[in-house]
Amino acid sequence: MTKKRSMPQMRALQSFEAVARHLSVSHAAQELGVTQSAVSHQIRRLSEELGERLVERQGRGLVLTQTGRRLASELDRAFDLIESSAAQVVGAASGTVRLAVYGSFASGWLIERLPAFFARHPDIDLQLITVTDEDELSDRLADAFITCTPSQRGYRSILLRREQLIAVASPNIGEWPCPLITTEVSPSSVGADWIDFCRQNSLELSTFQKESWKLCTHYQLAFDMARVGIGAALVPDFLGERSIAEGALQRLPGEPMPTGLSYYLSIKFSRSREPALTSLTRWLRAASR
Repeated sequence: MTKKRSMPQMRALQSFEAVARHLSVSHAAQELGVTQSAVSHQIRRLSEELGERLVERQGRGLVLTQTGRRLASELDRAFDLIESSAAQVVGAASGTVRLAVYGSFASGWLIERLPAFFARHPDIDLQLITVTDEDELSDRLADAFITCTPSQRGYRSILLRREQLIAVASPNIGEWPCPLITTEVSPSSVGADWIDFCRQNSLELSTFQKESWKLCTHYQLAFDMARVGIGAALVPDFLGERSIAEGALQRLPGEPMPTGLSYYLSIKFSRSREPALTSLTRWLRAASR
């Protein structure tokens, strides 16, 4: 006897899952390639079928109800499993790997090593995707991740590199002191990175600093500002290594300062044996030694 499934229509579940991720009907509609009214209709339909409110308005935005949060969590796992199963059937097969990575780590460490990867694995089509600290690990975004998140349920994480900051500046910066570039821009902690660096190395901040702080929010921006001579910056060692070797930047006094963050390769346990992901894992582990 053929089994009959009792469940809401997949279109309604897809619509709700997209709204739950974006907390936006318009963004969900854009992702699904339908109209906002179509998404809203599916959400109402699902709520009526389940007999529970799933989404509520809060100010100008959306929030999930308690039931909505539970359903979103279960659907996230279910859709990941469906995508993973499909990938294994039609091939993980394809040899395409989407690697999500922070922009600074990609430009400072990964990209210059990629020619060696492509030479060793010409059959793997590696696609790079930029992520931020807030991005959640999910098959919908990428197949593998390099982030500072050490572990997440269902994922295997491998340590690639511990982050530490070094002080750099343009060789043309002139005599000390000079302007200092800081990525600590909160009013209550402006310049905290330089203060900690000087304390760790028993240095006087006044030895380095002239004028007011130069502010930016990311290491990549600080690196670029230092490179063009705006001031001295604290950046991850992997970001400054190549420019120092080429003479585009100079290394300033002081031992590297650990930030407490590390970079990990994270891949789902259920997909860790896929050939392309296995090859990527082995190569990254070897390249990071």
